[in-house]
Amino acid sequence: MPVSSSIKTKVALGLGIMYVAWGTTYIGIAFTIETMPPLLSMSFRFVAASLALFVFIGLRNGWDSLRLTRKELSSSLFLGILMLGTGLGTMALAEKVVPIGVASLIVAAMPIWTALFRTLDNDRPKLTSLIGIVGGLIGIGIIMLPGHTIARPDSGGQNVTLWMFIILFGNLCWSLGSFIAPRMETPSNPLVLSTYEMAGAAGALFIAGMINQESISDFADASARSWGGWIYLVTVGSLIGYTVYTWLLENAPITLVSTYAYVNPVVAVALGIVIFSETLTKNILIGGFIVIVSVTIVVAVESAKKQILPQVQ
Repeated sequence: MPVSSSIKTKVALGLGIMYVAWGTTYIGIAFTIETMPPLLSMSFRFVAASLALFVFIGLRNGWDSLRLTRKELSSSLFLGILMLGTGLGTMALAEKVVPIGVASLIVAAMPIWTALFRTLDNDRPKLTSLIGIVGGLIGIGIIMLPGHTIARPDSGGQNVTLWMFIILFGNLCWSLGSFIAPRMETPSNPLVLSTYEMAGAAGALFIAGMINQESISDFADASARSWGGWIYLVTVGSLIGYTVYTWLLENAPITLVSTYAYVNPVVAVALGIVIFSETLTKNILIGGFIVIVSVTIVVAVESAKKQILPQVQ
């Protein structure tokens, strides 16, 4: 049965919203952490987003739809801590030092790591997927060459290469979560899963923030730009982004929906240049190009198996 022009229009609009929502969250994080404590600000972001989703789902589908088994609850909280907590916590800390464009390109390789985990688990990939994995590893290596990437002006002289590896660690944790999630007992509704994942991440990030000696009172002194960035992360990055993504999964081919994986870094790199005047060095241009092409190859192959899970900043 042919797809109606109305659905095509809605899908195109949804893709546009998703590209903007998730491609701009790197900027939202950068604005937020200018004057807000990084870990606590991400914690409270997920508190607000999870509560909003909880109410939305309860009013729309009934409160019983939010009830989970003990295994579903523990799996959801664990995945939230592993993926959102570690992935976003490391990103919030690292964006003080690592340029936004570079951070987005490192994160863009997430499908490559997920495919690599599956390969190590004796799930033999197709040749094209293997080429994408190898190419992605080469691209990441070029991007992270020591002495080539220029740290952000407010980095305080910190080692940018070290912080790039910290982002990579967070990305590996997210990829590991994407790999093990299908093997765990989780809620069938993606929005319900996201709600509890965000709650788990909020708790872990709050504890990490306390350990990092961050202060809740710092929020009172935060700038208007930081508050704007934080509100943007809650509303556009989390609520709108996840809702639109869920709708697209139900109404568009996953190969089309998964294009966010290589469109988002292009958006982030462009905004990093325009807003923060970031410099594109040769290693970023060459490595970034290789990563995006490699991710395109891997996503095209792996999305057919529905193994792609979103990494939302």
